[in-house]
Amino acid sequence: MKHLFIVRHGDCIRGALTEQARVQVKAVADRMKAICGELRGGFYLLSSTAPRAEDTADIIAHVFGITEYAKDDRLRTSSGHLLSPQELQAIDGMIAPHAVSNDAIAITTHYEIAGEYPPYFLEKEFGRRELIRIPDRGEGIHFDLERRTYQMIPTRE
Repeated sequence: MKHLFIVRHGDCIRGALTEQARVQVKAVADRMKAICGELRGGFYLLSSTAPRAEDTADIIAHVFGITEYAKDDRLRTSSGHLLSPQELQAIDGMIAPHAVSNDAIAITTHYEIAGEYPPYFLEKEFGRRELIRIPDRGEGIHFDLERRTYQMIPTRE
């Protein structure tokens, strides 16, 4: 794996993305695709089972030209609680089997995971402890594992 993206689902009404959110997520997906360039090793997409996260994943899948992606109920959060070390490690376990065979992995998820997994990943993979801004709805975070850097992917430039 060369790239890891954590994308927070877009704004929604009654669980479905708004039209504005669809436009924002498409822009983020286009930036993700530009960051990755030509993917020789593949792209793995994993989503929460919540409809708003699946809608977000559908847009990303379309941009990357994939027709199927994985879903995991453990990525579905809504309680606002802090994630336990076991929950953070479970996300590692969801990623690990696909890290060798894919150049890029993206996860579409919610506030709690988009807020807590990136600093955990940064410390685990890069040995750095930093506060990372929690992405707004529809935004993402990109980790470049070759350059050992990360960047926010906002909904607009």
